[in-house]
Amino acid sequence: MIKQTILKTSVILLLIFPFAVNGYSQSLEVIKSSSVKVEELPEYVIITSQNTKLLGGIGIIIDYKKSIYKEQLQTLEELLQDRDKLRVRNQTDLLNAMSQLGYEYVNAYNADQIVPAKDDDDVGEVLNIVDGGEGTFRINMVFRKKPQFRE
Repeated sequence: MIKQTILKTSVILLLIFPFAVNGYSQSLEVIKSSSVKVEELPEYVIITSQNTKLLGGIGIIIDYKKSIYKEQLQTLEELLQDRDKLRVRNQTDLLNAMSQLGYEYVNAYNADQIVPAKDDDDVGEVLNIVDGGEGTFRINMVFRKKPQFRE
C-alpha cells in the first residue's frame, strides 16, 4: 500500500516537474526553422513599435517596401510579430530579441502620435482604441549589426 502511494506520488511529481522548472515566465526563444540569417540583413534596421493595449503587447512594423532587402526585412518582421517564435510582447523583449539576432540598439525617436478621433466619428474611435488609444506613441528604434556581423 505504501509502495503504491510512493509510486503514484513519484509519477505525479515527474509529470509536474517540467512545468515547475519552466514556470510560466516569459522566455525569449528562437525557433531555428524560422530564423533569419544576420549576414543577409542590412547593417541598420529601423523598427516601429506601438503599444496595442486592446490586444496586449506591441505592434511591430518594418518598412521594407522598395528596399533591396525586402524579403529579408519582411521575414524579420514576421519573426518579430509571431507570438510563438520570439514572443516579443513589449519593447524590452524587442531589444533582447534583436540582440539575440545579432543587432545592438543605437537610438530611438517618436514616429508620431495617435490623434484622438473626432467626436462624430464612431469608426475612427474604434480604430483609435484598437491602435492603442489616445496619447499612444509609435516609437522608431534604430538597430545596427554587432561589430562581429558587419562586413
